[in-house]
Amino acid sequence: MEKKTILVVDNEETIRETLQKILQREGYLALTAEDGQTALEVIRENKVNVIISDVCMPRMDGTRLLRLVKSILPDVEVILMTGHGKMEMGLEALKDGAFDFIQKPFTKLAISKTVKQALERQAMATEMRLLKERVRELIAEIMDLIEEPAVPRLGYPRTLRTNSALMER
Repeated sequence: MEKKTILVVDNEETIRETLQKILQREGYLALTAEDGQTALEVIRENKVNVIISDVCMPRMDGTRLLRLVKSILPDVEVILMTGHGKMEMGLEALKDGAFDFIQKPFTKLAISKTVKQALERQAMATEMRLLKERVRELIAEIMDLIEEPAVPRLGYPRTLRTNSALMER
């Protein structure tokens, strides 16, 4: 099974190193970046599953990174963290597509649990997308078998018979 890759983005070196060690002990490949701009360079070169990013950083903050990552790679889960955040900041981050918003200082257990949940959500979203594609393929095959053109979506027939029309038969 391929190791999942977690990118830690924080301008504080001690936070990056601490999170990297925690994640590596959990069996993940942990990459680091000191700001959002560097993080974008890392995700261009590596397949990243989850990003854990500080909100307040120079050059590019975590909320801007979140928006850019979600527009480029919508399946990547982003966990934002801050040492001086407000509840409103967390709600805004969730609206922008963050998986979670956690406060510093955090515990090893909290980080591990949140990353695991983010990876589970990502796996379910991928599975759902694959299942939808397979259903579309099966519908097209069925339509070909009954010699009907494939329809782009399932729906009701355009003309519905009323109960009285059916009873007259």
